[in-house]
Amino acid sequence: MTDRVLLPTNVTPSHYRVHLTPNFETFKFDGKVDVQVSVKEATKTVVVNTLDLEILSASISYESGNQTGTTAIDTENEALTITFDNEVPVGAATLTITFIGVLNDKLCGFYRSKNVIGEEVEWIATTQFEPADARMAFPCWDEPAIKATFSIVLTAPKNLVALSNMPAISETEEGDLKTTEFSVTPIVSTYLVAFCVGNFECVEGKSSTNTPYRVWTTKGKKEMGRFALDVGVKVLSYFEEYYGVPYPLPKTDMIAIPDFSAGAMENWGLITYRETALLCNQETASVGAKSRIAYVVSHELAHQWFGNLVTMEWWKELWLNEGFATFVGTQAVAQFFPEWQVWKQFISDYIFRAFKVDSLRNSHPIEVDVSKARDINEIFDAISYCKGASVIRMVSNYLGEEAFRKGLNIYLNRFKYSNAVTSDLWQALSEGSGKDVNSVMNAWVSNMGFPVVSITETDKPGQYEVSQRRFFSFGEPTPEEDTTVWTINLGVCSSKNPEKISYLDVNQKSQQVTYSEEDASTEWVKFNAGQSGFYRVQYSPALAERVAASVKSGALPAEDRLGLVEDAFALALSGATSLVQALALTASYTNEDDYVVWSTISENIGTVGNLLSGEPAAAYLDKYVTTLYSKIGTLGWDSKSGESDLTKLLRARVLATLGGHGDTAIVEEAKKRFATFADDFSSLSADLAGVVFTLAVKFGGEEAVETMISIYEKMHKSSDVAPDLRIKALTAIGFGSTPALIEKALHYAFESDCVRTQDLFYPIFACSQSHYGREATWSFLKTNWDTLLKKLESSNFLLGRIISYATSGFSSEEKLKDVEEFFSTRKVAGTERTIAQSIESIKANSAALANNKESVTAWLKEHYSA
Repeated sequence: MTDRVLLPTNVTPSHYRVHLTPNFETFKFDGKVDVQVSVKEATKTVVVNTLDLEILSASISYESGNQTGTTAIDTENEALTITFDNEVPVGAATLTITFIGVLNDKLCGFYRSKNVIGEEVEWIATTQFEPADARMAFPCWDEPAIKATFSIVLTAPKNLVALSNMPAISETEEGDLKTTEFSVTPIVSTYLVAFCVGNFECVEGKSSTNTPYRVWTTKGKKEMGRFALDVGVKVLSYFEEYYGVPYPLPKTDMIAIPDFSAGAMENWGLITYRETALLCNQETASVGAKSRIAYVVSHELAHQWFGNLVTMEWWKELWLNEGFATFVGTQAVAQFFPEWQVWKQFISDYIFRAFKVDSLRNSHPIEVDVSKARDINEIFDAISYCKGASVIRMVSNYLGEEAFRKGLNIYLNRFKYSNAVTSDLWQALSEGSGKDVNSVMNAWVSNMGFPVVSITETDKPGQYEVSQRRFFSFGEPTPEEDTTVWTINLGVCSSKNPEKISYLDVNQKSQQVTYSEEDASTEWVKFNAGQSGFYRVQYSPALAERVAASVKSGALPAEDRLGLVEDAFALALSGATSLVQALALTASYTNEDDYVVWSTISENIGTVGNLLSGEPAAAYLDKYVTTLYSKIGTLGWDSKSGESDLTKLLRARVLATLGGHGDTAIVEEAKKRFATFADDFSSLSADLAGVVFTLAVKFGGEEAVETMISIYEKMHKSSDVAPDLRIKALTAIGFGSTPALIEKALHYAFESDCVRTQDLFYPIFACSQSHYGREATWSFLKTNWDTLLKKLESSNFLLGRIISYATSGFSSEEKLKDVEEFFSTRKVAGTERTIAQSIESIKANSAALANNKESVTAWLKEHYSA
């Protein structure tokens, strides 16, 4: 185990009374904390966490006396040591510290957020404590295992609303100030404490169990909270039934914060969100906006039990929080919005996303230890969330729904108001199911990577040779890299009954398995049926040909169609097969009508397009795309009466793909609709806004970029525009068609007061989507590196995204050397893994291009040159 930097355990807290007074003119706050502690060993020192606080005084009182201490701050370990002249005796005591803090602009701790309405600016004070920033608001034992109860007291201008985890129990006015005291919380970790002060308004309701539920916004936006409110009250009641444990708090508040680093934060009873993750116009919102809000709300509510009621012991178990909330959050959305088919989208959004990271040699195990809480920021990634959720899904499939829920109930009741580790969950699930969960799941959690399962027929019908090896994005594993043997619940279906999945036990590097459903009449067999497992499949040529035929006939279920094409491209890009083979497979999909399948195809073609960008073969690829999409392209621009939400999503995806590959009619229609939208924001369907903005800017030159900036600035200053529409406008600014327009977009993103720090990565993502754009973006970031660091000095999560967007798409040795040399002298704590992953991605791209450029160019030219 990594040596963890932890506080001494000789003094531990049981209750905090935190009183803070924020000043919106000086952007500072006065603070006092009284902590009831238990002194377990007589001591002259007490050590707590603190960061960026000016300590004014520290004292301790106990039954036989009291003392004033001297203070010393260890900046490196973010610790405050209070030293007393005499030993503090064993027993109960009260530690009192007074201090001054800064309402910072770093999006962490107790920070300030700016709300713009027209030309007016209002300030909000809000919190973001996970993983280790409660110490920026008050001195505390800032570790997840050191739980206590909290009384929060806030003094602020009397015209403002104060909120915290619990309901207010008193309000006292004195002059222009109002002091609000909140009731005592249950026992809780410091990172889940929260409070907000601002000019807020709300919509409210109640769950089916009568829990008050409110959605808070800045002034003028509360009606945009109604969809989230409707989802929240339903999901809260659903989880009470699902977990079999009542919701532990007397109320639930959700609040949209204008400046917010992550997507949302599950603070117990006061959940904070980015505006895009909580607010929409219920009548006109895009399907994408609604589905995101429904999922994020469900994810955060899942945490109220799994993470808040039962908390990880240390950040090593972060995946227990995030992987589980991702899984059951999806489950809740599936319950209330079956028309969205979210389990199918789970495969592309979470499993495939995790595959991309976990196929790198610079991935990490789901369960990874860290010495300091500050080091955990890089682990809030696709492994903890997406692979974690995928593994939970495998466990649920393996155990069955009833046994899985029974195990969860055991776990939550056994560890409520305390902390747990992964083995505690496995034990509870084993008790609920009667199966040895740990022996099955240990390799998936404790090791990096995942297997590709190779399938070959034997001479006997229904019998197959099955082998597993670790899958990498490029290159075969060395013997040292391929020691893990995963226990695989291998799902299989066949032409006899495509919807019936049988499971075979695979627990050796190589073995024979028998599929009893197959006989001489079986036309095809699909492995990893339903895409229920976290592994790829490589078929022998004969098996691959037969299963591909099932796509063309429409016999293969949609989940399996998308899994088949995803695996084909991944294997080709890794060097295991040829890219021509994967491209040829897509011909079987010309009759496809499923949104998620087309999304997977589009994303893989986009990867190929990235490799060929700037190459002569790019023009042939355009013809390949327009041919492949010719049938589904007849969807047109306008939705039909009674059309499903997934068809709306499919239309946007198809138009974006065809337009992006130069379909003249689509580009011209996008320009026309963009011109109309510039004068009338209500003229365009929200589902098509992103497509129209992107194509208009990409093919419209400098005038379109200027128009997009003007539109975005109007949206930024309006409280009537849905947040997701504003972000689509900001993103589109970066899709210019020349290096000069890319540089213009980057200067705007960095220099405009209308672009919030939290949103900087959106235009940078867009700027990096072409070969000329990547070149210009990387050059700009190198030149403006110090400015970027200053903007994101405490937001390594956002900085990591920007580094990845700007560099990971390169595919040349020249750029590889450039990126390596640049970062060799620029170390930023919390981005090391991201930089290593980006460099490895460049190597993978370079290898894929070298392996396939000649053959793909020849194949495309032969079939699509006319």
